[in-house]
Amino acid sequence: MKTYRKTATVQAKLFEKGDEDGMTEMWNGGIRPYIATLENQKYLGVFGCHYLCVGIKGERWLVEKEIFEATYEEVKGGDK
Repeated sequence: MKTYRKTATVQAKLFEKGDEDGMTEMWNGGIRPYIATLENQKYLGVFGCHYLCVGIKGERWLVEKEIFEATYEEVKGGDK
């Protein structure tokens, strides 16, 4: 095994109401927001508990807040 580091940057923000592509009903009767991936799959999230990330090709995914904050570092002056 070799060790690798990601070098691409992503745009990201805390996942909030209005960022979702829709809502889906859960087996327990609750509903959860989701985003649609490039593969047209629903990626379930929780508002305020995930970051919404957008990659270099416009792909979108969610990362748990704790993991995002531990593994991503803000690029100063990188706001778009």
